[in-house]
Amino acid sequence: MKRILFIVAVLSCILFSFQTSSAQEIKRKTIMGTWRLDSILYDNIKAYSTIKVFGDVDAGCMINSIWTFYGNWDGKILSPMAEGCPTTPQTLVWSTVKDGDGNVFGIKPLLAGQKGKQITQGFKIPIQSIDGKNMVWHETVNLNYKTSHVTYFFTKTSNKAK
Repeated sequence: MKRILFIVAVLSCILFSFQTSSAQEIKRKTIMGTWRLDSILYDNIKAYSTIKVFGDVDAGCMINSIWTFYGNWDGKILSPMAEGCPTTPQTLVWSTVKDGDGNVFGIKPLLAGQKGKQITQGFKIPIQSIDGKNMVWHETVNLNYKTSHVTYFFTKTSNKAK
C-alpha cells in the first residue's frame, strides 16, 4: 500500500511539472499611479531609422514622458517639452488583458470630448514584466519586411495618479 501511494505521488509530481505555467492577471492597482518612460530599446532596427510609436509620435519624444493611469481606466501622457514633440497631454483609456501565457497593455488615445466607447482602434503591447516599481513592454514590429523588437522601460514615480 505504501509503495502504491509512493508511486502515485511520484507520478503526480511528474505530471504537474510538465504543465505550462501562465502569467497571472495584472491587478489594476499595480498599474495605477504615475510612471516615467525611461528608455526605449530597439532591436534589429537601423540607427538612422525614424521610429514612430503609438501611431505618429517620434519615439524620441516619448523618452522621459510621464504616464498617469487612474483607477477608472482613464489616463494621460505628458511628453517632455522638446522641439517637435507634442505640447499638450494625450488623454487615453487603458486596460490590461490576459492573453495566452502573458498580459497585454491596451491603450486607446482620445481626442478632446471623446469617450473610450467611441474609439474602436488602439494599441496592444505585451507586458514583459511588472512589479511595484518597474514595468517593461516588449513589442514585436514588422519594419521593412523584417521582424524587429521595441522594448519600453518604465519606472513608477508615484502610487498616486496626479
